[in-house]
Amino acid sequence: MTVVELAVDEATAARIDMIARDAEEADGVAPLGEQPLRALREGAGEGVRHLLVRTGEDDEGGIAGYAQLVGAGAEATAELVVAPDHRRRGVGAELLRAVFEREPAAAVWAHGDLSSARALAGAEGLVRTRELLKMRRRSSAGPELPEARPPEGIETGTLAEAASEGGARWPGMDARSEFLRVNNAAFSWHPEQGGWTRDQLDERLAVDWVDTGAVFLAVDTGDPGAGAPRLAGFHWTKTVAEPGTPVEGEVYVVAVDPVDQGRGLGGLLTALGVAHLEGPAAAESVVLYVEGDNTAAIRTYEKLGFAIEHRDVTYASG
Repeated sequence: MTVVELAVDEATAARIDMIARDAEEADGVAPLGEQPLRALREGAGEGVRHLLVRTGEDDEGGIAGYAQLVGAGAEATAELVVAPDHRRRGVGAELLRAVFEREPAAAVWAHGDLSSARALAGAEGLVRTRELLKMRRRSSAGPELPEARPPEGIETGTLAEAASEGGARWPGMDARSEFLRVNNAAFSWHPEQGGWTRDQLDERLAVDWVDTGAVFLAVDTGDPGAGAPRLAGFHWTKTVAEPGTPVEGEVYVVAVDPVDQGRGLGGLLTALGVAHLEGPAAAESVVLYVEGDNTAAIRTYEKLGFAIEHRDVTYASG
């Protein structure tokens, strides 16, 4: 059994899509995330590598398994899928070994925390390094949201209302600069969310689904004579509305400035956003993603009626 690294053409991408769909039907969990699936058809991209195990000896054979490796060194991540009719033949183990031969420090995602993935990781001597939880609140069954009562000195509103965005509130505050500062301070430890640049923020706020009127801010107005207002936290919400399916809301990002921890802003901002998603946005349910070791955030979300629905984990070489 040989692992080959190659560029992916449209025919190969279609085969991988089919394997991923078959695996999702068999397991009840999608084996590849949205970004890896997009990368199949966006060319090799910077730092994206495609690894295949063929079912036959020639290059035109079918595909028994696929792994996508992104990045290098401590930033490297991988996701993989094995065709259901080629499991228990060592395909997954070969793909894992190929990933770690190329990037020994890679983190390999296992979506759904399936028993088969745990068994494979154990057999290969891998260690569990990260857990990402998906939580959901259903508007029809969730508890009543608490009344929004900002602490003294805090005003709430939206990014669209900020003077720097064309609104009339908080003149003197560059809302995007403050947004970036709070984001990078709150997620200094996070491999994807931390370390953003202004260009990255502007690019993310420019995508089609973003509504700056659905990005909620907690602004510390402080002493009017002490200078410009300061952003203490934000809640960036997202709405997904696929044709023919119920509207789903998402707590996309919640961030609180570390100096403002303990003021109840995380719960306040989350409740404001969820009220918007279940009200004007008409979402039947709201989802969020949170690190499994973020006990304080998980407790806050549970109080608001969110329950754990799904777990994704990463494994690394022991």
